[in-house]
Amino acid sequence: MDFNSAGSSENFRMLAAKAGHGSTSDVPVFVLGMPRSGTTLTEQILASHPDVHGAGELTKVRRITNRLAPKTRSPEEFRKSVLDMTVDQSKSLADEYLTHIRQRSPDAPRIVDKLPHNFELIGLIRILFPKAQIIHCRRDAIDNCISCYFLSFNEDNIYNADLHTLGLYYREYDRLMRHWDKVFPGQILQNRYEDMVSDQEGQSRRLIDHLGLPWDDACLRFFDKGGAVNTFSRWQVRQPIYSSSVSRWKNYGSAIQPLIDGLGDLAGN
Repeated sequence: MDFNSAGSSENFRMLAAKAGHGSTSDVPVFVLGMPRSGTTLTEQILASHPDVHGAGELTKVRRITNRLAPKTRSPEEFRKSVLDMTVDQSKSLADEYLTHIRQRSPDAPRIVDKLPHNFELIGLIRILFPKAQIIHCRRDAIDNCISCYFLSFNEDNIYNADLHTLGLYYREYDRLMRHWDKVFPGQILQNRYEDMVSDQEGQSRRLIDHLGLPWDDACLRFFDKGGAVNTFSRWQVRQPIYSSSVSRWKNYGSAIQPLIDGLGDLAGN
């Protein structure tokens, strides 16, 4: 699905009217945002709680989307497919997703899906799971983009091929997230990476409270948790929180000017 088209407010404005047509389950937790924004760290903190299972980067919502809107169809046709879904269809798709995640943890009260690019699909997620918690991970725009620039994504995510394009993409992501915040006010928790670094316990408690769970001190030692981490952040989340990635962009001087030009006024955020 084309990102720029998907991000259009006109294409998604009516989704709020259908929110609540899916499942009443509060098991799914969606951790999303730009790649390298702290999604893996956030999932590891949550999954250190005994009532939370971290399922990693699941593609199930994306596969549901592809059924609603094959690549041969336009974003407008996808919008129409979503808006035309009946209550029964919404519940069926929600049940399909729940079955998928329950295969990973049959009994966990909360299961985290941390595919970053699910931020494109918050409208569909809200229709399927009106009670699911959504956590939006944010990071300093320049730091976030530089971290993306040095990684090799798959062919579906080639926006990091040059700095200027990366900055423009980030602007579209930011615009879409501002839209979702207006459509679903108070339903998306904002989680800043810099705040996690400066106040680990306070922000960790905030995350656990958002999931409606009692505090557990194990969340402060997320780096001791076993299990596979299949993301670019797998080394970092085996260490205690460190601050060396904050303001990293200052090391690059004029070399990142194309990125700053692409980000525009977001370069200061």
